Amino acid sequence: MRVFLVLLLCLGLATCASHIPQAQILSPADASLAGRHSFELIDPQHSLAGEPPFPERYRQLPQLLRHGLSSRGYHESQQPQLRLYYWLAVQDGPLTFRVDVPPPNALGPYQAIHRLRDETGTLRLRLTDLDQRVLWEGLISTGLSPARDSAELLERAAQVLIDQIPQATP
Repeated sequence: MRVFLVLLLCLGLATCASHIPQAQILSPADASLAGRHSFELIDPQHSLAGEPPFPERYRQLPQLLRHGLSSRGYHESQQPQLRLYYWLAVQDGPLTFRVDVPPPNALGPYQAIHRLRDETGTLRLRLTDLDQRVLWEGLISTGLSPARDSAELLERAAQVLIDQIPQATP
């Protein structure tokens, strides 16, 4: 009986454990990033076509980015040396499974009737100089989606991605 309770407790804890999103560096830090520490945030509304996928999260992002960059030694300025572009997007695609799979895989017949979709939210950050040269760029995929929208999930993803930006050097 005790073994069953311990196993049940372990299963419950594993279910509650938070997933740490994995950041992907698209453009590693350029050498000219060194010595630059002032930035300006570029409003993504200028580059978006249509309605943003997460309007409430877009309002949350500037403060998260400012706070995260300040912890890395950067500061916002009216005469910036860097521009920070940021985007939230949703990658949405169908999940396909073979429907003619025999038991014990019971998902096949279920998939024949129900169409499952994979929605993955992504946050992309790009640091450029004033001439639009990319000095650093990263992307993080999260469980964030229109169905599972969460301020905490976005905060965790933004922090993991910002931690990949090199510390500002004087």
